[in-house]
Amino acid sequence: MAIIWRMLSLLCLLAAPAGAEPVVHARLDRSISTYTVNPALGYVLTSTQDWTLLTQRGLGLRDRANLLFYPAKQTVELVEAWVDQPDGTRVMVPPSSVFTRISPMAANVVGFVTSRTMTVLFPQLRIGSRTHVVWKMDRAAPALLGFNTFGMPEFEWDTAVSEIRIDLPATIPLTWRARGGYRVTDTSDGGMRHIVARITDHPGQETEPGMVNINDFMPQFQATSLPDFEAIGAITAQAARGTGVVVPALQALADQIVGDLQDEPAARAIHDWVKTAIRPMVQILNPVEGFAPRPALAVLQAGFGDGRDMAVLTQALLAARGIPADLVLVEEGGRTGDPLLWTPFFVNQTILYLPDFDRYVNMFSRFSRFDALQPNLTGKLAVHVTDGGRRARTPELTPAQSRYHARLRTSLDVTGTVTGHADFEMSPTAEAYVRGLIADASSLEQLAGQAIAATPEGGSGSYIASNPRDLSQPLQLSADWISPRALNRLGGAMTLQVPQGVGPLAASGLRDLLRQTASGPRRTPVWVGARDYRWDVALTVPDGWRIAGLPREVVVENIIGRYEAQYRAEGQTIYVQRQLIVRRNVVAPDEYPALEALAYAPLEDTRGLVFLLDRE
Repeated sequence: MAIIWRMLSLLCLLAAPAGAEPVVHARLDRSISTYTVNPALGYVLTSTQDWTLLTQRGLGLRDRANLLFYPAKQTVELVEAWVDQPDGTRVMVPPSSVFTRISPMAANVVGFVTSRTMTVLFPQLRIGSRTHVVWKMDRAAPALLGFNTFGMPEFEWDTAVSEIRIDLPATIPLTWRARGGYRVTDTSDGGMRHIVARITDHPGQETEPGMVNINDFMPQFQATSLPDFEAIGAITAQAARGTGVVVPALQALADQIVGDLQDEPAARAIHDWVKTAIRPMVQILNPVEGFAPRPALAVLQAGFGDGRDMAVLTQALLAARGIPADLVLVEEGGRTGDPLLWTPFFVNQTILYLPDFDRYVNMFSRFSRFDALQPNLTGKLAVHVTDGGRRARTPELTPAQSRYHARLRTSLDVTGTVTGHADFEMSPTAEAYVRGLIADASSLEQLAGQAIAATPEGGSGSYIASNPRDLSQPLQLSADWISPRALNRLGGAMTLQVPQGVGPLAASGLRDLLRQTASGPRRTPVWVGARDYRWDVALTVPDGWRIAGLPREVVVENIIGRYEAQYRAEGQTIYVQRQLIVRRNVVAPDEYPALEALAYAPLEDTRGLVFLLDRE
């Protein structure tokens, strides 16, 4: 009987509806953040959080509470913390389970970040336990960028109640915006203003492949004392004043780097030198510590820096040659929409804008040439760090800017072994990704082995590449490989798939954006990235063999892009042309079926078979 019940249970699992809800591992029962703001825009924050741990996974991931703070500007206090057990027993958190240590990010970037983390480890946890913690944070002095706060329900976990309360003098100008399920009240009495933003019963959800940053679509509440985006740039410009001054040592270095070059060639030379000579450190920007860089000379003397430091050093060297450049605050990552409000939380990177050439460059990206802006920096809101500030937008990524062309020459011998050679051409944007792959690989053989292992034919090979760190020249890349036993024999007939060989960018690359489970309609937008990729293959078969059949030609075109594959035979050589064009950077959830169709087209095409006969 037990076996029958297990079989029935298995059948029920297999028959579960495709749109079944994800398992709830933990629930945020209550999150209350109360700000008491003083006339100078300092504040006291009291924060309460109550969680229920519903599974072993939830217990493992929510077994502690952390509070990040900056001791030079904020003082913190643990007010109370305990665990309520399923049987009603309350277990208090002992002092020995409370720690204050250097934050992991501060330990990784010593000298750049001064944060600390207070951690509470909850004792005697079991499934069904409820954790409770109350923090108090005091910041008497105002932050450089004024008062800002941000609220969003948990993404992965169910949120029962999440609330932000702000009490401040009514004379303080404070702007707020909300979306999604937030309900906001804004009242005044006795010279005080009271704002309450509340969201209830927000379900947790699972991540989807390729989804954009959750800030693009999650419910949010934001509030700020800043008047607009331009104020972020103007305040940062005042704080950064003097950091890019041209001192004699920087002038001498700029003259040495540039020599007789002028205008854009001079700017390229300085760009390339900084990326070669200065070691990038992890980028950590936050409104509490501000966005101003260190002085350019200090960055040069240290030989390392984060994105803002590398940008200000470049700015100073350019200024030494009479080339103006603005520091620019942006978001580098998966956000595709503008921030809900002009709070500074969206900033995580500092890049440069060179008005003489109308060009944005990211000094923190080690493998991006002067011509290339990484895809995750394109089409973004940009705040220029200038007197008065300036709001702009980085250019959109187009297929022509992300171009890749692979030319493969392959031959099949009578034993069924394929040997091949490939040459690659790339635009600077696509090239930056490939440069990083080459630089990070333990060897070119290992990198090629990873690429060919993902193909049906398998094998071994190696890349031949120019120095990926030399940004003054386009990347030169080729490959040689061998794939034994690539042929399938069926009596006198034989089949094989057109060899994909060794290549850093495969036609099947969109597969990573497809969902791995059938969980109903797509819920979140997908970051795809515009591209124009092409693969030309020439496959020569042995003399005396007959090419009896080729895969069918393919054309799939829709609102997302186009995939086309053409096949022809001339003598003993089969010629294949494949091209994948993606015209969109972001695909909305209701457009996901079109993305699926475009992604599956090359997957199905590359499974097509060539039919051969070993005699006439």
